[in-house]
Amino acid sequence: MLVAGLVIPHAVHGADDWLPTAPEDLSLKDNPKQLGGDAMVLYREVNVNAKDSTVNNYIRIKVFTAAGVKQEADIEIPYDKNEESIQAVRGRTIHGDGSIVEFDGKAFDKEIVKGNGVKYLAKTFTLPDVQPGSIVEYRFREQYDDRYYQNIEWVIQHSLYTRLAKFSIKMDDSSHALPLAFRTYALPTNVVPQAQKDGSYALEIHDLAGIEDEPLMPPAAALRAKVEFYYRGADDPSNETPEQYWKRMGKKWNGWVEEFVNKKKDLAADVSQNVASSDTPEEKLRKLYARVLKIRNLDFENDKTRKEEKQEKIKPNSNVADVLKHGFGHSLDINFLFIGLVRAAGFEAADVRVSSRNHTYFYPQREAASDLNSELVWVRAGSKEYYLDPSTRYYAFDQLPWFEAAVNGVRLSKEGSEMIMTPGLATTDATIVRHADLKMGANGDISGTVVVDFKGQEAAARRTERRDEDEEGRKKALQDEIKNWLPGSSTFEVTKVSNWDDVEQPVHVEGNIHVLALSSNIAQRRMAPVEIFHTTEVTSFQSQKRVNEINFPHPYENSDDLVIHLPAGYKVQGVPAAQNVNPGPVAYEISTTQQGDSVEVKRRLVIKGIRYPKESYLALRDFFSLVKTSDNAQFMLQAVPAGKSN
Repeated sequence: MLVAGLVIPHAVHGADDWLPTAPEDLSLKDNPKQLGGDAMVLYREVNVNAKDSTVNNYIRIKVFTAAGVKQEADIEIPYDKNEESIQAVRGRTIHGDGSIVEFDGKAFDKEIVKGNGVKYLAKTFTLPDVQPGSIVEYRFREQYDDRYYQNIEWVIQHSLYTRLAKFSIKMDDSSHALPLAFRTYALPTNVVPQAQKDGSYALEIHDLAGIEDEPLMPPAAALRAKVEFYYRGADDPSNETPEQYWKRMGKKWNGWVEEFVNKKKDLAADVSQNVASSDTPEEKLRKLYARVLKIRNLDFENDKTRKEEKQEKIKPNSNVADVLKHGFGHSLDINFLFIGLVRAAGFEAADVRVSSRNHTYFYPQREAASDLNSELVWVRAGSKEYYLDPSTRYYAFDQLPWFEAAVNGVRLSKEGSEMIMTPGLATTDATIVRHADLKMGANGDISGTVVVDFKGQEAAARRTERRDEDEEGRKKALQDEIKNWLPGSSTFEVTKVSNWDDVEQPVHVEGNIHVLALSSNIAQRRMAPVEIFHTTEVTSFQSQKRVNEINFPHPYENSDDLVIHLPAGYKVQGVPAAQNVNPGPVAYEISTTQQGDSVEVKRRLVIKGIRYPKESYLALRDFFSLVKTSDNAQFMLQAVPAGKSN
């Protein structure tokens, strides 16, 4: 899908075609209609030419504060290099006195990592000499490969408050072009594209609030007001109910599946080599799941040039027999192969299409097939139903990726489609378990060994994110991650990583830790914190206000068991009181006990839900503040006089 997403001018031609700048905009100190912002969009324009497969963008932003400078001087234009290129990038900075500094540098490609490990490619550049009070403006053209230029989307809502934005689309008027239709999402009442005399559409919008970027927020694509244009097939009904629409789409999609898997002889032969008749239904499914995981998934590899594909003899698969023969395929090929193998083993199986939670939400009444951007497999074996996705590669059997769990979608059949919701995840499906055996020195330093097990979703996320790295790269990444949990003065060195290639096992990490003087001396007493790992969730709840609902990727549990051996000549004088807080959707407990010449700390944090209304923000903020306070509580050591024992 083409996303006409960041902004810019109606005509992108010569060097002097910037819009004039009004004196009142140069002197503007704040947004009069939304006081206190760091910046605002003064003007934005998006012009789509469907025939030329281009989108011209132009944006003008007023910067008010130092924070606004930091946010708006560095520009990122996300794009899919498989389908488009970013061209004709220009920009400039206008100071409050009207002087202009042109951008004369280059734009570079950069891989951007967002929350939850989501990565995308962006064209990046920095506008020159941006200061509070400056106006920045830039423009660029998105040039699409017309093979992919099927749907066009106006992203109406910017991250900033927008004073004025204009959008237009020039239709493809060639003889083969299909009729263009549109659907709107989250637009203000009575704001819709207007048909023009020349057959194009236009839309103008004023004073639209932005999408505020917050930690743990829903995907921005699910919040932004937008207009989606799409080509309606010549035989597509013009007035369908949502139920009729999804039945029709389901029949079409299911036909593709049936055609692809229609190689019963090849499938039966492969099943006979991988399962035994004496296997239980679940054993058969597990073996077939493991079999399909061996297929090389091309979607998890770096993009290859056509020359490289020819050298490796990468050919498209027309059916499951091709997938078995070639030993590689794209995600759809792999899931369709799994459907075919499961059916050949005597079970029911169907293709399922869902809307992944890291992208957007599914609303059937929108009648938008593009919302269903993930595919998985439904299986019935005996009396039990399974939702499985072997194409995701790094997830264990019977565990969906978090973004495909507890989501709505459709299950396909020859009759059409049936609305479904995939199973949710339990807190035990995503756990981080930390064990530490530590010794405190006489100077307060702490050293010892740490063992961490990443289980379920936590293991899969790390395997996915680090899939292109070698053993040393993975080791370094895990070492850095664990070190970041510790005080800044700490060192951590990984000594062992195991189970990396076995998706049914946790990622197991062992290492050595050294922390400088966490404890403090008070006369003959020493105070030391009970927890050496930081409470990372607190950083997401620092603000006193909240605009968006709170979205955790998935339910999870973190548990610690730390043993701290006391330095010679000290005994435990006192430990913090145990805490056990369980208000319902979240839970936390921590206890510190003396065990001979050591202290044992046990801690458990549980997040049970996924989506919390913004009204719950302050309660969650208070909860994590309590967690931080309890983690930072200290136990007291008393020096033992010479000649006395503990």
